[in-house]
Amino acid sequence: MYEPYEIDISYKYLKTVVDRLEEPICLIGGWAVFHNVNKNFKKATGRDYIGSRDIDLGFHFEKDWSEKDLHESTFAKSLQIIEKDLGFMPVGFRYLKEFHIETEQELNKEEAKTTPQHFVFPLYIDPVVDIIHPKFYDVFHFNPVDEPLIEMVFRNKANRTIEKSFGRNLWLPKPHVLLATKLNSVIGRDKEHKRLKDIADIFALLWFTDVEILDIKSNLLEFYDGGKIKKIIGSISKQEIINVASIIGFSYEEIERILLEITR
Repeated sequence: MYEPYEIDISYKYLKTVVDRLEEPICLIGGWAVFHNVNKNFKKATGRDYIGSRDIDLGFHFEKDWSEKDLHESTFAKSLQIIEKDLGFMPVGFRYLKEFHIETEQELNKEEAKTTPQHFVFPLYIDPVVDIIHPKFYDVFHFNPVDEPLIEMVFRNKANRTIEKSFGRNLWLPKPHVLLATKLNSVIGRDKEHKRLKDIADIFALLWFTDVEILDIKSNLLEFYDGGKIKKIIGSISKQEIINVASIIGFSYEEIERILLEITR
């Protein structure tokens, strides 16, 4: 699914990003799944779970914030660090830095232009907001990607765990919240590798966290429609499960069985 250098570069830079940002640092997406499941996955298989190519960070906004509040927000401070201090280039709502896949060294703009593209790895940081503030574009001059479920992580400590990692306090969504975000994202994926990663993450969150499947399902159904879950899981094809099975080293039958657990 991902080349080892992609995960290595992303993980190394995740450490750099976490070291520089102000707490609380809310990690979402693939690296949040990794931190939730890797201990048990490695215990069961002897290897690490799949990492992530991108670094996804969650941020909280209040609708009644003034423009001054937006300028002084953790989000604004984080973008300043990501762009000015760490040297990422804004590309729409994302932030990009390019690396050489053999040396794993950063490439500046000129080096990236002169290096053959098959030797260039694009690392993206995706800052994701829980709500889109009415004045967001006026202040930040781009349209963000949003995931409303992130608000649960900030509003209620029961929906997050705090993990000491890289010497910092990381906020991680609890498995049921992270699972909901993955159910949301798998629906609209237009890239096969991202859809397969979402399916793998759904399976891993159900099977390799410290929370029982029935408890994950019970918590999930408090805010996520059961009919929608059945529709999403039902949209996953047999071939996609076969492909995921070959990627993570589990049988088609086991993955299918676990996915169906949350539809019953």
